[in-house]
Amino acid sequence: MTTQLSTLVTRLDQTYPDGPPSEATVLGQGFDYLANHWLKRWPDDKPPSFLTPGARLHVDRADVFQRAHSVTTEQDVLELYVLMTSWGAGTKAQRIARCARVLHEPAAPALLLESLHDARDRGPHEAYRRLNTWGETRIKFFGPSFFTKWLYFTAYEPGADGPQPLILDALVATSLGWRSTGWKSTDYREYLQTAEKIRDAWAPQSRLDAIEYALFQTGRQLRSGQL
Repeated sequence: MTTQLSTLVTRLDQTYPDGPPSEATVLGQGFDYLANHWLKRWPDDKPPSFLTPGARLHVDRADVFQRAHSVTTEQDVLELYVLMTSWGAGTKAQRIARCARVLHEPAAPALLLESLHDARDRGPHEAYRRLNTWGETRIKFFGPSFFTKWLYFTAYEPGADGPQPLILDALVATSLGWRSTGWKSTDYREYLQTAEKIRDAWAPQSRLDAIEYALFQTGRQLRSGQL
């Protein structure tokens, strides 16, 4: 059950007393990551060229969006996957190990590319359903908290008509008053609709992904007992 809209807005006001996060804050959210964490787990001898041995790299939302705009091949998809999962996983080897397991699935590159086109052509709800359904585009080890990032970075268009894909993870779910896992495609559709309602009520001039960012930060505060 989603927390009432008025309660969500009150919590967001408490998290952001000076107003919603800016576009620069959202797009500048970034993480360092270590190339060696990927290289030692890469499934073949052709890792992305930017994974220089020993390098400490940095990626923010703007970087991932930029790479997503030029994806056409399966190799492009793998490079985008590294950036997308490193954003959020950071320098923790265990987190990268979990992300890298997806790359050892033989069908992963083709399915990732197919899901990218689904997100752009079929819309986020249907793309989510297919990523969450065996026999369609679902990939072993690639769960909703990861693949909603995939949908977001591959298909989000500020100001576009229709529902926009957003990230749904455990902290966002905490803000909404939801369970932390096991979301169905209907839950994802409800989340996207709820995010639009929050934006209209709380921050009508903001990007829609600023709502996701704010819900994530609010969920963090709720879990730590600060709200």
